[in-house]
Amino acid sequence: METNGIEHVNTKKMNGFQKGPMELYLVRISPACRAVWLYVIQHEIPHLLIDVDFSKGPKHLPAVFRNQPHQEVPLLVDGDVVVFEAQAILRYLGLKYTNSAGFGLSVQNQMLNESVISWSFGELLRSVGYMYVFPQFLESYSFSPESANEVVLEKGLRLVTTHLEILENNYLQKSKYLTGRKMTVADSCVASVLVLLEWTGFSFKMWPKVEGWMKKVKQQMFWDEVHTTHNDFVRELERANLVQR
Repeated sequence: METNGIEHVNTKKMNGFQKGPMELYLVRISPACRAVWLYVIQHEIPHLLIDVDFSKGPKHLPAVFRNQPHQEVPLLVDGDVVVFEAQAILRYLGLKYTNSAGFGLSVQNQMLNESVISWSFGELLRSVGYMYVFPQFLESYSFSPESANEVVLEKGLRLVTTHLEILENNYLQKSKYLTGRKMTVADSCVASVLVLLEWTGFSFKMWPKVEGWMKKVKQQMFWDEVHTTHNDFVRELERANLVQR
């Protein structure tokens, strides 16, 4: 059930006692928010899902943001604990609720996952989102004059292809998934960023390992549910003939 942007989800008993739900503040089109939301749903962690609308200005943000120096999403409030940034939230959830499920078994694999997650919402998102996809569709992220925007897009596209080459020829060269034989949180995080390229009709055919890997990651449970807003937006772009297929 969803009321006034607040979705009440899964308040079942955990560990033998009633666990009050945490609050997850998000914007559903955001890759980082989708990755956190996916992890929460897949591991059945009780939570309240609260949509945040930044377009109305700071005064209309939820009260918790007024006391935060970083007014960003995703933001997690779990009792007295407040966590921002997707990587930190995922790590917190893994440590407190899931015994690090999805992060790998060995310290080596867990640290590799942490590193890839950090990269996905850092350099990868800057290249894919802020330098290539967003400036094409979101006015607040475009550059003026138009010639400057075109320069940014060209550089962004070069960086996107560089990152895809790294995924194709390094991470996926010998492994089925980014950090080994099993899907981990890192796979979900990187894929949540790369699907932004669907806004532009981008083809992964030049990177067949990446293309095959993406198909497998998108088949995991709850992926479609978490990406409903993203998929609806892509369909709107297609209807407006803004996506080339």
